[in-house]
Parts: sequence; structure tokens; C-alpha cells
Amino acid sequence: MRITSTLALGLLLVAPGCIGSIRETTSPRTATEMLLVSTAALRAVRLFDAAPLDGQRVYLDLTNFESIDKGYVQSALRDHVSGAGAILVEQVDGDGERPGADVVVEVRNGALGIYDGTFTLGLPALPITVPGLTTALVSPPLYIFRRDTSQGWAKFQMWIYDRRTGRYVGRSPELWGASYYNQWYWFGIGPFDGSNDIYPDWDYEELFRTEPPRARPHGPEPPPPGGDDRPVPGERRTGPGPAGDEPADTGAPPREGGPRE
Repeated sequence: MRITSTLALGLLLVAPGCIGSIRETTSPRTATEMLLVSTAALRAVRLFDAAPLDGQRVYLDLTNFESIDKGYVQSALRDHVSGAGAILVEQVDGDGERPGADVVVEVRNGALGIYDGTFTLGLPALPITVPGLTTALVSPPLYIFRRDTSQGWAKFQMWIYDRRTGRYVGRSPELWGASYYNQWYWFGIGPFDGSNDIYPDWDYEELFRTEPPRARPHGPEPPPPGGDDRPVPGERRTGPGPAGDEPADTGAPPREGGPRE
């Protein structure tokens, strides 16, 4: 009877700790991990000074860039370099009507991943020996306070060489990018979302309450209905202006004399 009572008490004590972990994702990676990595990578890319590449034909070489997030980094880098005025080419040497590159930018990946850390104030999980059982049970942890932090880190570097001569042109400094996400536990209750810089602080009801503005096609504004009645510089009108009966004055001096013969 005593063994049965001890076993029941032990099961009650360890039951909260034996439930198991909750599945956080149905995909190979969680959204938090992907956001941490992509945010850190984008911040590292933006540190690259691409202004000297303005007007040059550039080929981005990511042959030695190894990462599961290579596609995102490549797209972010193409956007950054193109925005600085560079002309992106898809091949190093020319082929027929397609010109080759002036310079080649080789990208290397020093780091692109996640760091996880935990700070705990309280009692950790402890083994419990129950008479009559061959396996030890584990008590649930008793946390007064716990913080789980995840950080995304990226470290890139670019070096540039002339495509025709193969001569060294330049090298960027080490480009670092970082991001973070924290969760908190209080007296064993949690997790609660803490500080982070990857998830936007949006009010979804306010965000979708009004219809978003529609994009206007590129190009000049269309003329107003009824024709374009804007004044021409240097012209003085003698007829009524668009807003009343008074003649419109463009600021040009009046012509003197009659028409020339």
C-alpha cells in the first residue's frame, strides 16, 4: 500500500513535466528562425558600400556562398547593388550581343545562423527515485523567472576584381547583421512574447479597416478633363483664365509693337 501511494504521489509530481514539448511548426523551420536569419542577412547586405559600382556592369559571384538561405541573400544583394546604380549581368564574359561584366563581386559567407540562450532563476528539473521503479522520474522545473533568447547573426564579405585583367579592385570590411527575439516565463507560467525586432507591431484591425492605396502606373500625370490648359513659359495670355474672366498672367513681359513685317 505504501509503495502504491508513493508511486501515485510521484506521478502527480512529475505529470506536468512529462507532457512533452509542443510542436511549434509544421514546416522544417519555424517562422521565428526564418525571420531572424533573413533580418540579420538583410542588415548585413545593407552595410555594403556599393556606390563605387555606379554605372559599371557587375556580376555577382555566390559560388562560394553556402547556406540554405542563399537565394534570399542573393536577391537582397542584387536589389542593393542595382539600387546603387550598377548594371547587373548574368554572365562574366560577353556572348554575342550580351556584353560581359566590368567587375566581378565575389561574396563569401562567414556566418548565417541562430544563437539560442536561456537565463533561469529557480530550481531545475531534478531526478526522483521511487521505490519499486527501475527508471528514475524527473520533477518539473520550478521557475521564478526564465528568459529564452534567440538571435540571428550574419557575417558577409565581398571582394571585387576586374573581369578583363583579373586584378584586385577592392574588398569590403566584415559586414555584420544581427536580430533578436525573446520569450519570458514567470513562476512557471509562459511563454510570453518579449522584446523582438523581427515581428511587426501591427494593429491588424486598423491595418485592414481602410482600403490600401492603389499603385499608379509609371509616367506623367494624365491631362485634366477638357484638355491641358496650363500656361506655357514666356507666353502672355489675352483671353480669360481658367478660373475667371481676368486674363491669366504668366509673368512674361508684354510684347511691344505690332507684329513684325
